[in-house]
Amino acid sequence: MDDINGGLGAGITLLYNEHKGLLEAVKERCPEAEHRQYVMLIVANFAKRFIGQHFRKLFWRAVNASTEHKFRCLMEKIKSIDTQSYDFLIDRDPTTWSKAFFQVGRDCDAVENGVSESFNSNIRNARRKPIITMLDEIRIFVMERIYNQRVEGIEWDLTIYPSIRKLIQELKVKQRLWGVTPYGYKKYEVRFNDATYGVDLIAKTCACRIWQLTGISCLHGVAAISSLNQDVETHLSQSYSKKAYLKCYNYNINPLTGSDMWPEVPYHKPLPPKRRRLLGTPSVKRKRDAVERELSGSVRHSMTRMGTLIRCSICKEPGHNKKNDPSKQQTNTSGKFCSAKHKTSF
Repeated sequence: MDDINGGLGAGITLLYNEHKGLLEAVKERCPEAEHRQYVMLIVANFAKRFIGQHFRKLFWRAVNASTEHKFRCLMEKIKSIDTQSYDFLIDRDPTTWSKAFFQVGRDCDAVENGVSESFNSNIRNARRKPIITMLDEIRIFVMERIYNQRVEGIEWDLTIYPSIRKLIQELKVKQRLWGVTPYGYKKYEVRFNDATYGVDLIAKTCACRIWQLTGISCLHGVAAISSLNQDVETHLSQSYSKKAYLKCYNYNINPLTGSDMWPEVPYHKPLPPKRRRLLGTPSVKRKRDAVERELSGSVRHSMTRMGTLIRCSICKEPGHNKKNDPSKQQTNTSGKFCSAKHKTSF
């Protein structure tokens, strides 16, 4: 906090994974910072106790609900199905994991730590090495990445991120179904069937709160802007501009000299740790929860054989398989095997 001149944390959002020690320290050091929980961890714990896709779908809808009214309606649906699941989620403090309670003006509605996971994936090989070698490889990786990102940003012929422009193009297609009615200076009512939202182009706000949370014009804002034949990109937050992107990668990491040029210090050199040979192959990846692996789609869903009748794939008789087929051990009273295939196998 001292390095970034963060003060008491005003305007800063912290995303954590229910680490109680870290949470208490942050509350003491940064009392004005906004706290958000890592939603995937809540999903993993929730799915262990309450099985069913209906729970999971309603939970994610509650996470992405941008208004308190939508959030309460979804929580009432969960409560009508199972009161224990409702109490479980309420005990996890919804103000830290539902977008309905996030503070506006941060230009970020993230509920996952994908940035940290991506960084850990890139330094996976470096983490296997001794501490000084590991730090040096991480330094080289970050140094090269900053340079490459800055070069890529300079070559853009756009004023905003390419991914944001693609998102806006998709919203322009969807907004054609919405009707726009003005009721004040640059204030509009945007309607589709029973859904109605008020949009203020001067304040850059919408009743759905998505515009205030992300800094990107929501579907209703795009409909109001398009009705005036104006450019939607001019109503975006400056956080998505090319200038802001290059500012993130404005600084360089200076090169370091090799260890042969390091000055001598009057301290004992640290010895390497004792080498221990553990059983099996050492794990270098973070051990993810079973439910988390299932949600990411990396787990093969297999069905249990408990309660099913086993049949031989050759003779089709129940009670055994082809590996322990009794006909391979002895013939029947007629001196024949149960099938020609069994005879060939025998």
